[in-house]
Amino acid sequence: MNDSEFKRIKEKIFKIDHTRYWGDDYDVRFYLVSIIKELKKKRIIDIGGGIGIISSELDKSNDRINLDSSFEDLKKCKKNNTEIQLICGSMMHLPFKEKSFDHAICAHILEVAKSIDLKNDNIMKENSIKRYPTIEKSLSEMSRIIKKSGSLYVTTPNNAYYNSNKLEYNELKKHIEQFFQKNEFCFFNTFPHTSKKYRKFNLANVMPKILFKIRNRQKVINSLVSKDKGVKRKSVSFFVRAFN
Repeated sequence: MNDSEFKRIKEKIFKIDHTRYWGDDYDVRFYLVSIIKELKKKRIIDIGGGIGIISSELDKSNDRINLDSSFEDLKKCKKNNTEIQLICGSMMHLPFKEKSFDHAICAHILEVAKSIDLKNDNIMKENSIKRYPTIEKSLSEMSRIIKKSGSLYVTTPNNAYYNSNKLEYNELKKHIEQFFQKNEFCFFNTFPHTSKKYRKFNLANVMPKILFKIRNRQKVINSLVSKDKGVKRKSVSFFVRAFN
C-alpha cells in the first residue's frame, strides 16, 4: 500500500462517516487491505463489514458480500458501493450453505462478540482460559461456510495493550484453534504503550510515524507484523489467517 492508496482509503472513510475512522494511520486493517487486494475471482464475505470499507477494497473481479446486523450501515454501504451484495444478518447464524465461500473476513468483530457475553455474564472456563459462546458460535459458522481450500482473515485488538475487555492472547488462540487447526497467528505493532495519558509519548503510536520518514508506507506496515512464537506479547492488535 503506497501513501496515495492510504490517503484514498482514509478520505473514503471520512466521506461516508468520519466517526468510523480506524483512529490510527497504521491500524492493522490497513495491513489487512494490503493483503486481500491480491485476491481475484473469488467469493468473499466480509462479516460485520458495516459501511463497506474493507469489502470495497477487494478487487472487483471477486463476488463480494457484506454482512452486517446494522441496516443503517448497510444503507451507507449501498449508497457508495452499488456492486457489493448486502445482507442484514447475524454472525452467529450465517444464512449460507456449507462451503460456499473461498474466503471470509472478520475485522474487529470478535471483541464485539466477547462484549456480548460479558454483558450477559455468559462465560465458560476451560483450564483457566475463558471461553465465550458467542465467539465460538460465530467462528463455527465461519468455518462452516468456508471451502476446504479457503481461509478466514481476522483482526482484533490485543487486550494486553488496552487492558480492558478485548481478547487475551490465550483466549483468541483457543477459539481460533477450536475451529481452524491450521493458522498463521501474528502480533501487530509490538512497540510499547508507554503512556495512556499522552499519545505523543506512546511508542506504539510514535514509532511508525518515525519509520515512515525513512521507509515507504507498505514497508513500515509490514515491519509491524511479528509472527507468534507461542508466547503472550503486548501488541496493539492481532492478525490471524486461519485455514479450513
